[in-house]
Amino acid sequence: MLFCVFWASALYADGPDGVEYRVKIRGAENNALKKSIKESCRTYTMRKRPPSTVGQLRRRMEKDVPLIETLLEARGFYDGTVQMDLDAERDPMRVTIRVEQGAQYRFGRVDLLFSGEGDEQLEKIKPLIRRRHKAVAATVFTEQQRVLDLMARRGYPFAELSRRSVTVDRERKRVNLVLEFNPGTLSFFGKSTVEGLEQIPDKYVYRQIPWNPGRRYDAQLVHDFETRLLGTGQFGSARVVPQRSAEGTNAIPLNIKLNERAMRTIRLGVNYSDIGPGGRIFWSHRNIFGGGERFETSLSGSPIEVKWDGKLTRAGFLDGRQTLVLDMAAGYEDPDAYRAKNGKISGMVLRDFTPNIQAGLGSGYRYSLVDQFGEQDRFSYVFFPVQGVLDYRDDRLNPLKGFQLFGRTAWYEDTTGNDSYLKSEIEAREYILFWERIHLSLALRGKIGSIDGTDVSAVPADERFYAGGGGSIRGYEYQQVGPRVDGTPTGGNRVVEFSTELRMQPGNRLGYALFLDGGTVFTDLLDWGTDRSLRYGAGLGLRWFTGIGPLRADLAFPLNPDDEQVERLQFYISLGQAF
Repeated sequence: MLFCVFWASALYADGPDGVEYRVKIRGAENNALKKSIKESCRTYTMRKRPPSTVGQLRRRMEKDVPLIETLLEARGFYDGTVQMDLDAERDPMRVTIRVEQGAQYRFGRVDLLFSGEGDEQLEKIKPLIRRRHKAVAATVFTEQQRVLDLMARRGYPFAELSRRSVTVDRERKRVNLVLEFNPGTLSFFGKSTVEGLEQIPDKYVYRQIPWNPGRRYDAQLVHDFETRLLGTGQFGSARVVPQRSAEGTNAIPLNIKLNERAMRTIRLGVNYSDIGPGGRIFWSHRNIFGGGERFETSLSGSPIEVKWDGKLTRAGFLDGRQTLVLDMAAGYEDPDAYRAKNGKISGMVLRDFTPNIQAGLGSGYRYSLVDQFGEQDRFSYVFFPVQGVLDYRDDRLNPLKGFQLFGRTAWYEDTTGNDSYLKSEIEAREYILFWERIHLSLALRGKIGSIDGTDVSAVPADERFYAGGGGSIRGYEYQQVGPRVDGTPTGGNRVVEFSTELRMQPGNRLGYALFLDGGTVFTDLLDWGTDRSLRYGAGLGLRWFTGIGPLRADLAFPLNPDDEQVERLQFYISLGQAF
């Protein structure tokens, strides 16, 4: 009986919670290697789930030795060794993972081979891995995927890796690599079929296809087509799947799989800024005339503005890469600078040269009745806009990296005999990601604008440049930066603005921002006086990330206001990042 009690006590000597231990990693000087060990080694990842006995802990350690040796080779440390030590005398016990890395091997000879009949398009594919590059396994997998992608762009959508040969030269500490690919049959675009449409007609999709049957297969065209379909806003998903060709032909059929979004959408929105509360009601129909035409209309209001606008979009206009956009707008504005009633109608053809590069041109008509300083003027213009955009952002609602460049110029020809003018704007945005884990990034924005061809006094007050407010220089009252007469903004024919915003999103929902804005509006590029000094504003922001984009709340302070700046604190709430 006494023996049984002693035996039971020994069995449970480690306690009901198991064998507690701590882990130290020694000798892993390569940060990437050390991170891999922490993420893969069970002795480390399961340290908060201790085993029941010391024996189980030792078995856990033993199983990790070959795993860490594999991690060493994957990082190019082919001479590395691993030793696991357990100090059972300490409380808690101490596990030490001792890693001797040795020298990191480099790539030596790297060859790409293609089986089958020779194709000069394939022979042009050369390895990106160079001699003396670090022999890391991930580099090999990246290289073979890159080659497969290039082959799919050059007519081989079903290419496969048939052989991977890795030879380790321990004397020279080199790794020689051979990647051999089986291209399969050279393929050409065949017939396309569409699946998943319920209300939008097939012709809507067919007229946007950027290739003709018989053209050599190019996976980049397929990817661009998928991107364009998603960009129309008509579909929740869009996939183009190449099928194996029938016996005796190399024309491959393509299956276009689509998922329509709801045909009608209605949204309500509210915001708050230095001009007070505002609201907007939005309605859209994605197939209003039965041919995939999208119509959007909205009515918005604030203490200084009421505006209605409508937009009709027809994708695939005369060409698969072109879109026709018809815009209509009418509104009433009553800011401090002027009072205006205006209306506009315009049409523009936009062409996608790539998924990231777009340009457009068009024409339109604009009428306005403007009252400023007690004088009322009527303006009637025919205008001809030209615009272009380069958009390499990773996300349009919440970008973390990439850049965007937008430029627009329009000639306004007066129909009543008054002066005509040219109005131009260019805006650049850059996003730099510093730390992926907490989404720490820097956002930069710069904008310049100019009105040329006539004196600023001949330009309608509601078409001049103004600065200040939530979408411009935060911390200043709406349109209050720039020239004024008796405290009333006059607007200008030149504008300069810039913004810097440091953003962080450590969790899934909340984000934070620290920003600095600056700029001014003036009427002469060559004559800078005190009234044309740059104004600066700074502040803090809170972001609440939702499924439709971040909800933004900013608190801003003017850093160098003039005497006419009444409010010293501005508060803004809206949907979406500031830029």
